[in-house]
Amino acid sequence: MRIKAISRFWYWIQSSVKRRLIFLSTVFWALSVVLVILTFLWAGQSQMLRETRSRNIQVASIVSNDISKQVNSILSDASVFTSHQSTLDPGLESQASTMLALRISTPQRYHGIYYFDTTGKLLLHLTESLENLLQIKSASEIVSLPAVEPDELVFSAFQATTIRGGYYVSDVYFTRLDHKPVFYVGQNLTFSDKTTRIIVLEVDLDDIWQRINLISIGQSGYTYVATSQGIIVAHRDPAVLGERIPDAVKPLLTGIEGSATYRDETSGNGVLAAYSPVGEPTGWGVVVVQDESEMNATVVRTGVVLMGIWLILAMIGTLGILYNMVGKFTRPIAELTRTTHDIARTGNLQKTAMSSSPDEIGQLSQAFDDMIERLQTTEGRVAHAAAEERTRLARDLHDAVSQTLFSASIIAEVLPKIWEKNQDEGRKRLEEVRQLTRGALAEMRMLLFELRPSALADAELGYLVRQLAEGFTGRLRIPVTGSIQKECVLPPDVKVALYCIAQEALNNIAKHAGASEVRIDLSCRSDTLEMYIADNGRGFDASADHPDSWGWL
Repeated sequence: MRIKAISRFWYWIQSSVKRRLIFLSTVFWALSVVLVILTFLWAGQSQMLRETRSRNIQVASIVSNDISKQVNSILSDASVFTSHQSTLDPGLESQASTMLALRISTPQRYHGIYYFDTTGKLLLHLTESLENLLQIKSASEIVSLPAVEPDELVFSAFQATTIRGGYYVSDVYFTRLDHKPVFYVGQNLTFSDKTTRIIVLEVDLDDIWQRINLISIGQSGYTYVATSQGIIVAHRDPAVLGERIPDAVKPLLTGIEGSATYRDETSGNGVLAAYSPVGEPTGWGVVVVQDESEMNATVVRTGVVLMGIWLILAMIGTLGILYNMVGKFTRPIAELTRTTHDIARTGNLQKTAMSSSPDEIGQLSQAFDDMIERLQTTEGRVAHAAAEERTRLARDLHDAVSQTLFSASIIAEVLPKIWEKNQDEGRKRLEEVRQLTRGALAEMRMLLFELRPSALADAELGYLVRQLAEGFTGRLRIPVTGSIQKECVLPPDVKVALYCIAQEALNNIAKHAGASEVRIDLSCRSDTLEMYIADNGRGFDASADHPDSWGWL
């Protein structure tokens, strides 16, 4: 039912030029307004994306600089601490006293301190809570603590420090019990007596991570941190910790600051990610993520309101203008339509002189009258051309086919008598009759081809050339030899042009060359076609001046 209603409405629109103009103009303006609004939205979104990208990159850069300062502060404090330890007595109690003071003064920063000799033996360790540390009365209690097997991550930090020398900073790890983020700093201690020890500090990153989680961009934006290996180690969603960063932000791992857009696999939303590297010695990176839909929301709302206002104004203005002006154009067109129907019904080509105004309607009337005049002239030319074509065909039939058939009939009449007297001579005459009839058949085929240009264009060039050669031989009894090596797929206009060249060449040979032998070679190689036509006639002097001739073409 709905489809029928739409069909009736469309037919009602199509049945009147006036209604069609109003409908199409209204649709045009509506589409134009929509296009303008979409362009506005695209430009606004692009500008918003550029501004948001620049802002988020700045935020990522600020956060990464802040992390870098805090990490460098931790490393600086660790360096000062180890430098101070190296000036003290290398005895375990002296070292344990200094380690205890560091733990008590900064309990939130350091989870543990491990003191190794160069063989990897754990000499001292402070991993107790602050409450237990406050109950320790002397450094001898620390020295007397039972030996423990160092954690695998701690021992790895010791080994890396031993190999590198100086200091070592590990990646971020999470403690087994409370799952807090930590990293390990290893330092070499060289005392005045050349004794070497290695100290490993377990640094708590929970305070830094909490500050990162507090950073928000709009309603959907958040910040996270990744290691130099691309592992996420700080994120508002704990389930994401340990996963790899998206491929779109992997340039961050090479120390590049920038941004990228991609589709988040978890939410399915398009997001903008701005990233900035923290730098050495950690190699971490900060990523700020925000939904594209949030960035574009303001622009879209503004665009929708403007689109509605402009659409209403455009439709009201279009309908008012067209209602007053369309009638002035449709009435003359309707009159011209009636005149055209009268000419089609009666066949009387006469000028209308409908309007002499200089506007488009008057120009249409004048063009219609010019068309009638040209049709009258063309009608006479067509009749004259048809008469000339009939004359040419009659001449060709007389000069070629009729003469050939007449010669064949003369030979056929005397052939029985010749056969009775001399059978060898009769066979020669039979061969002449065969050549004449084949030539006449070839000539007739070519005339039929010329009467049907489509057949001429569809036929293969080699076939056309063979028919020309057979007609030439049958008419003039001059043998035509040659070869056609390969057929080429040619455009119809090229094929007809080559056919006309070959036809004209054979006509010139027949009229002027006085030749007794003709050769035609046709070969096709890749995209090149070569047609070679030669005879053993008398030729002409190419250097001579022939004022009445077209010369070489």
